[in-house]
Amino acid sequence: MQKRNFVRLIAAVAGLAALSACTGPIAPQQGNAAPSGPVTVALLVPTGSADANQDQLGQSLVNAAELANRDLASLEITLKTYGTAGDQTTAASAANQAIAEGADIILGPLFGDTTTAVAPIAGAKALKILSFSNNPEIAGGNTYILGQTFENTARRVTSFAAGRGLNRLAIVHPSGLEGETARDAIRTAAAAAGSTIVTEGSYELSVEGITEAASGIATGIRGSGANAVMLTDGPTAGLPYITESLRGLGVRPAAAKFIGLQRWDISREAIGQPGLQGGWFAAPDPALLTAFEARYSAAYGTPPHPLSALAYDGMAAIGALLAEARAEGKGDPFSTDRLTKSAGFAGVNGVFRFLPDGRNERALAIIEVSLGDARPIDPAPRSFAPADGS
Repeated sequence: MQKRNFVRLIAAVAGLAALSACTGPIAPQQGNAAPSGPVTVALLVPTGSADANQDQLGQSLVNAAELANRDLASLEITLKTYGTAGDQTTAASAANQAIAEGADIILGPLFGDTTTAVAPIAGAKALKILSFSNNPEIAGGNTYILGQTFENTARRVTSFAAGRGLNRLAIVHPSGLEGETARDAIRTAAAAAGSTIVTEGSYELSVEGITEAASGIATGIRGSGANAVMLTDGPTAGLPYITESLRGLGVRPAAAKFIGLQRWDISREAIGQPGLQGGWFAAPDPALLTAFEARYSAAYGTPPHPLSALAYDGMAAIGALLAEARAEGKGDPFSTDRLTKSAGFAGVNGVFRFLPDGRNERALAIIEVSLGDARPIDPAPRSFAPADGS
């Protein structure tokens, strides 16, 4: 699987607090003094292609950004939208147009390849990019990513599991770049948590591929003494089939807990599967997301795409940075120092922060599947310890 497809596959799957620059996540303060002039945000979304699903996703990102901008009305942010069609050439053209029309910062695009097409164009004008991508390989320089990364999720679930004695890990992943990236994230997180990888298994992402590989993977898990199985696949791909296969081949819940690197609750059918009952995964604060979804649905008459919250969070961060700079009366609102403050930002996905290398850290809850439902068993932190840059 090519890198482009990896990022696309992951992609296809709220009042604001008072300003606090030192002790908690930054959020814009309502009613700030009027800014000296409007700031222009260029929103790059994958609309304008022949793909109806991609257009729908792009419009959901636009809606969420506009919803956030209404919450930031006192800051006079001008939001201009540009379609990229999910294409590098179109994205580059959109970036050039946005810059010509006075963009101060770029929010988006969604995909890793379109982001890399935009980055040098924005960089030539010293503009920062807050990309919706979750691909850490494109982060750095003037590019910061908003998407939830495998490495962030792996740290959260592996640390939580280790704290409960689940420190002998099996990794099970689909073949290809997506699965291998997730596997590597678990390896790194396990080392940091003091856990041991006792066995690994992979499968081709098809019914035939899973059927062929499952027996050998199950034998490896049973013989390794693994007490947790780290599953990197998603609920709309091979996750339900591989978990049911492993349970049917003798990988029992009492011996090895299933732990996921992707959100399982985006599929009600998946979390009703017997093989996933008792399993864990990590996700943003469910209460905050529910509140955002209700506001979005009330405003637009339809539920938001799961990724649209990233657009709200990006606008919230931009508003917070602008509010802070205006309150201090000095400095570039979007300077590297401001963007990477360890306190981070308050968003509808919970608190998050940008790391100096352009990656992000997000506060995640641990969710358990039980009786076909998903409920938090360990809440998402509401603030961060000092950043270590990792």
